[in-house]
Amino acid sequence: MIVECKVCEARVDAEILQSFEYYNPEAGPPGRYSFLRCQSCQSPFLVIQENFGNGWDEPYQLYPAQDTRVNPGLPAPIRNAYGEALSSFKAKAFTASAIMCRKTLEGVCSEHGVASRTLVGGLKEMKERGIIETRLFEWADALRIAGNEAAHDVNVTVSKEDARDMIEFTNALLEYVFTFRDRFEQFNKRRAKSTTS
Repeated sequence: MIVECKVCEARVDAEILQSFEYYNPEAGPPGRYSFLRCQSCQSPFLVIQENFGNGWDEPYQLYPAQDTRVNPGLPAPIRNAYGEALSSFKAKAFTASAIMCRKTLEGVCSEHGVASRTLVGGLKEMKERGIIETRLFEWADALRIAGNEAAHDVNVTVSKEDARDMIEFTNALLEYVFTFRDRFEQFNKRRAKSTTS
């Protein structure tokens, strides 16, 4: 199984020592935990894979922890853009990573039917419609500005630290808009049903 070994600083074909599969319909899709070891340095890994109906997905490292994971529930264009931001970061292409974070924001606006033709206008519209709150708007706008600088100024080079922050802020925005906001709406609907019945 291919995983990222932090000791070897490379992707390695790790040996599977043990796997455990589980399924609880109330907890989510079927999952499989695997305990692995690097065949070069003998470092241990714990990974999880989930099956959303198309077979086991790519392994996600629980130990040693990976920085960020692409949520498989995101709309495909957004998932692909954010995945490319992560891949660029791993390849140490930090400016490219920043540009893909900006593109991910454009995808979020598009997914919510924003009418504005500019990203700054789209973010303002999402704030006005209650899709994002003030703090998330500030984060998104800072990402937009940094992404614009990376895309349009050949003299700008994005540092590793700035690229990591942009990845984390983008991830927080995606989690809020596509996971927690939706989950909170479902929670409120369930509560409304239980109080009426």
